[in-house]
Amino acid sequence: MFRYKGVSLIVFVVLFYESSSRLAPDYIKPCPGLKSECLKRNIQETIPHFVKGIQSLGINSTDPLYGDPVQLDLPGGLKIEFNDGIIKGFRKCIVEHVKYEGLEAQLNLRCNLSLKGKYKATGRVLIFAINGEGDARIKTPNVAFSCKIRFEDRTHDGVIYREIKDYKVSYSYDDKVSFQFTNLFKGNPELSETVLTFLNENWKQVLDEFGKPITDTIVRIVFNVIKKFFRAIPRDELYVA
Repeated sequence: MFRYKGVSLIVFVVLFYESSSRLAPDYIKPCPGLKSECLKRNIQETIPHFVKGIQSLGINSTDPLYGDPVQLDLPGGLKIEFNDGIIKGFRKCIVEHVKYEGLEAQLNLRCNLSLKGKYKATGRVLIFAINGEGDARIKTPNVAFSCKIRFEDRTHDGVIYREIKDYKVSYSYDDKVSFQFTNLFKGNPELSETVLTFLNENWKQVLDEFGKPITDTIVRIVFNVIKKFFRAIPRDELYVA
């Protein structure tokens, strides 16, 4: 859904950055021994700067983060198309835990995010048959992300790169998520408002049914960007054992 060059990428740049790097900006600082408390502090300080983008690396702003059109086929025959998507809030994410050991990294983040854009939807949401098109806004005030990443060293044309071998991300919505959709039922504003109220009152059930495929799509795009970054930057510019 999103050209996601965002907060998770910050983490891995900071984890492996070495002061002699020719690419990383000055505000990304190394942590001798990759100690957790130093990493946590440096990543937290880096986030507000990094989300503005890094022109020299071709990394655009991530707060706001602009998205590509996406079509999703969700459970129950629900089909949703998102356009003009914008996510805000990454600059205020809180780093709760960071650990790097061997070729594995662990990161815990807590974020207050909002998503808005245009939508088209047909199908069934819980007990309602939806046929809508309009403006969408979703607020997720307390999302917890836990990321575990494994790396491996690979050599290309005589240069060693530390690339992502695989990753696993879990997440939870720890406060009420709110939905705003205009025109859920074309030409019937009263019914649209009734259904919207029901969705907000039953937000946990909505997320249980539809949240995972949407969030997984975003996570996959995020890590595709992160993988591309590590394939492009030599290990010696990012990491010293």
